[in-house]
Amino acid sequence: MKANSQLKKILISQTRIKLINILFHTPKEIYYVRELVRKTNEEINSVRRELDNLLKADLIIQDKRANRVYYGANPKSFYFNDLLLIAHKNSPLANIHHLKYLFLSYDFATNTPHSADNIDIVIVGDVSYKEVETLIKQEEGKLNKEINYMIMDKYEFQLRRSRRDQFIVDFFLSSPLVVYGDLSNLNA
Repeated sequence: MKANSQLKKILISQTRIKLINILFHTPKEIYYVRELVRKTNEEINSVRRELDNLLKADLIIQDKRANRVYYGANPKSFYFNDLLLIAHKNSPLANIHHLKYLFLSYDFATNTPHSADNIDIVIVGDVSYKEVETLIKQEEGKLNKEINYMIMDKYEFQLRRSRRDQFIVDFFLSSPLVVYGDLSNLNA
């Protein structure tokens, strides 16, 4: 994964990268320490140390319930949207071959309940439908919910945009996350 290898150069700790990817990929979920140890496949002391670092930076929250301490993404953090985007850039969906753009609805990215009719993901490019379907099924398994997605090639996307297709207008008015693609080339 391209984004993940670049992230390793910025963030020194592999454990911290894994925790950010887990906590911000499903930002409404909370996890206890042992659960995070299993998900990261890292040593418990390393996980605790990095959770403490993320808490001190106000990037995550801590919630004590009964005899367990839970951790989750801090939606009030100044860097919440940035870390949300980083976590989704490290998703296998961002590495689809021949991908031009990958957009996620903000509600989908933040696990906010929304209408079952809403499109969660828009994929633009000359992509393999079979590859996309496989990756979507994996993501649905992880999230335990159905994902509504749409695939378009670059020309269909440009045509729909130029005609102000209602779907495209509505989707972009909802401020989607741009997970992959250079928006400066959007009109090219």
